[in-house]
Amino acid sequence: MSEFLTIRLGSRADQPVQWLVWSPQQKEVIASGQLDTLSQLSEITDYANQRVVYALVPAGDVLMTEVAIPAGSSRQLSAVLPFLLEEELAQDVDNLHVHLLQKSGDRAQVAVVEHQKVALWLAALEDAGIEIKALIPDCLCLPLFDNGFTAAEIDGMWLIRQSESLGVGADSAWLAPWLQSQQLCVRQDAESDEVEETPKATDLEQDEATASEELVVHYYTPAPEGMPGRWQAETPELVMQLLAQGVADSKGNLLSGQYKQQPAWRKFLKPWRKVAIAAGVLIAVMVAEHVISVRAMEQQALAYKAESERIFRQVLPQFQRVPSQSYLKRQMNSELSRLGGGGSMEGILHWLAELQPSLAKVSQLSVQNFRYDQNRNEMRFQAVASEFQHFEQLRTLLDEDFEVELGQLNREGNQVTGAIVLRRKS
Repeated sequence: MSEFLTIRLGSRADQPVQWLVWSPQQKEVIASGQLDTLSQLSEITDYANQRVVYALVPAGDVLMTEVAIPAGSSRQLSAVLPFLLEEELAQDVDNLHVHLLQKSGDRAQVAVVEHQKVALWLAALEDAGIEIKALIPDCLCLPLFDNGFTAAEIDGMWLIRQSESLGVGADSAWLAPWLQSQQLCVRQDAESDEVEETPKATDLEQDEATASEELVVHYYTPAPEGMPGRWQAETPELVMQLLAQGVADSKGNLLSGQYKQQPAWRKFLKPWRKVAIAAGVLIAVMVAEHVISVRAMEQQALAYKAESERIFRQVLPQFQRVPSQSYLKRQMNSELSRLGGGGSMEGILHWLAELQPSLAKVSQLSVQNFRYDQNRNEMRFQAVASEFQHFEQLRTLLDEDFEVELGQLNREGNQVTGAIVLRRKS
């Protein structure tokens, strides 16, 4: 494991903050120091960068205790724990963060701390730009002994580790009464474990029995005088170094429940959240616009289809059923080819195209109907005009390209009707 930073926070914002960078590989302190208040955490942000950071909180602010687990509540233990502690706590459980440290059979070791405290610590770290891996009661980072407690003093507070998941932070004033109560518990446990009594024990056996019932305290800093139990000195070490050496193996991380850390990928994506939301809104708008556009085009296509079928039935009334658009186009092309003379210059459309300029010049004459005979190659049409001379004027214009046969002209009131037969000149 590479270097990591350990920060021991204070109970209040105005209390000192101790920190230490430890290298497990080199087994030495890289850097250490003390800040006057929580607000100065930004001064060690550079040490936190590119390093794992562990935050320690005073054990005096955390209640570590053991509770019995009711039958049938194991699956919902996290939700039940606060109510199991309700009678032991002076505060409303809604104001407390209850964390499960360890579960063994029908017993559970828990840590209880005020939400207000956790919010203070996490806010100070966030303001300094320091991201932590764990938030641990400092006493649970002390070395663990199978045959007794571990003790060390820091800033006038005694840190006591009782087991893997239990410990306290004791002021010197009530350390002795607390140790006395623990000594009593040890003796009671020893008596309950005794299977049978020896009728006549020797003095040596009695001394050994008394010694086995005595509380053992392994200490790393000068021991206070007159304390209950048997205090056993260990190799003195800097307390922060001692805590740093044990922090990585501690299982007392309080970051659970609402304080549970997010996965790393979510933290990396967090700065892009607003961009992602904006992109999502833009994509949604574009999709909606596309859908509206497609629907509009579909409606327009249906309108064109209906209109084309209407024109088809009007032009070709013999075809009322239109099974498909390809059928419609095929019939229209066939009819157009027929009317156009199959691509030759003899179709009716070509005749009409040649007649149009002359008819436009005699606007007083209107054509009533046409009849085209392809076999005889002639065009016959009925016309109406206001005077006889209009027929004569049209005949003169058409005579340049056609053989014009002017039929009988009849006047009916203010109109003159007549027939005109055209043949192409040979």
